[in-house]
Amino acid sequence: MTTVLTKGGNTPLPTELCEVTLTSTGTQIDVCAVLLTPEGKVRGDEDLVFYNHPSQDGVSLFGQVVRADLAAVPATVDRMVIVACADPQLAPAYFDAGSTLGVRVQCGGAQVGFVPEPFAHQESAVILVEIYRRAGAWKVRAVGQGWATGLAGLATDFGVVIDDDGTDPQDPAPSASPSPSASPTPTQTGPVSGPAISLDKVQRSAPGLVNLYKAAHVSLVKHHVMGQRAAVYLVLDHSGSMGWFYDNGTMQHLAEQALGLSANLDDDGTVPLVFFSHRVDLVTNISLHDYQGRIDSLHRSLDWGGTSYAPAMRAVIDHYRASRSTDPAFVIFQTDGDPFDRKETRELLRQSSSLPIFWQFIGFGMSRDLRFLRSLDTLTGRTIDNAGYFGAGQHPAKRPDADLYDRLMKEFPDWLTAARAAGVLR
Repeated sequence: MTTVLTKGGNTPLPTELCEVTLTSTGTQIDVCAVLLTPEGKVRGDEDLVFYNHPSQDGVSLFGQVVRADLAAVPATVDRMVIVACADPQLAPAYFDAGSTLGVRVQCGGAQVGFVPEPFAHQESAVILVEIYRRAGAWKVRAVGQGWATGLAGLATDFGVVIDDDGTDPQDPAPSASPSPSASPTPTQTGPVSGPAISLDKVQRSAPGLVNLYKAAHVSLVKHHVMGQRAAVYLVLDHSGSMGWFYDNGTMQHLAEQALGLSANLDDDGTVPLVFFSHRVDLVTNISLHDYQGRIDSLHRSLDWGGTSYAPAMRAVIDHYRASRSTDPAFVIFQTDGDPFDRKETRELLRQSSSLPIFWQFIGFGMSRDLRFLRSLDTLTGRTIDNAGYFGAGQHPAKRPDADLYDRLMKEFPDWLTAARAAGVLR
């Protein structure tokens, strides 16, 4: 039998595994949970459980289902609120009279339901229920409270840092010298020659990559980089939100695009490949001789995780140093969300600015989830500007290959000039 709550109503729950399922008609939703202390604040940003950080202290997210193992939730967590957010990229971007939200809680033998009244003030984020402690036991309360400021406003009220501008209180003042990215396109300063691997060799070893190789060639010529040698690295996000991009072939296509670029810049026909989540999941490679279906076969053996950039960045730096290459590294670093380790990432990017490594960050998905990633492009306190960024949107594979290569090369030529002037690259 299901206990149906009205707004403000509550009922006990057994200390067992609970499943909280959210439903919606009229508006597409994202689901998240926020873990709170008795003071009503998060202990840290990691207490926001959402698609890019799907598990924390016994609370896990599976699509529109939140699972809470109440026996495993630490004593420092007094309650958790379950939130539905309207997708701001889809119409309507808020809940209205045509939206019907519902929640079902199943916890041991207890079943609880709640359907709030329609929302009338363009609320874009709604707390449906909260699961909370009372006198040593657990209860669930029907809330039905909305925020017109969306998840950012709701989470900020609970102490989560959502809009990170990329600066630390300790950040030095911006340099008075102009950023290399603001300078005009330079003339070629490296050796002037053709691609690292000939078209004939690509046709023989990887005929399926010929068009990508040609598109990359055109872009390199256009941006005055043809003849430059560089080791191309590919870093791929394997956090829990990335499943769709792997399943629809987007990640395989990006790997093939990286190979097309690498064949012009590096003569070994191989791209070092790093899969990462909140850790380094795998360091391997992809090559002209072994690329078809390789991303799919590799990633299926890996677990999904959260998102931390620094471990993957260190893996690239360690690999590059071990290679003893005299050519620079061009790193294609793909992700679909901001990381847990923001401060560590910023510091590592600053430290690596004295190395011949250029980081080209590519954001997949919604722009709202990539604010920190964008901030890395203008981070202060670096020897030189060693990073570029562009957002590829929610359907990256639909972008023309020529557009991708032009965006990859937008800041790399300026970095080459600045790196030589600063003695980072010889």
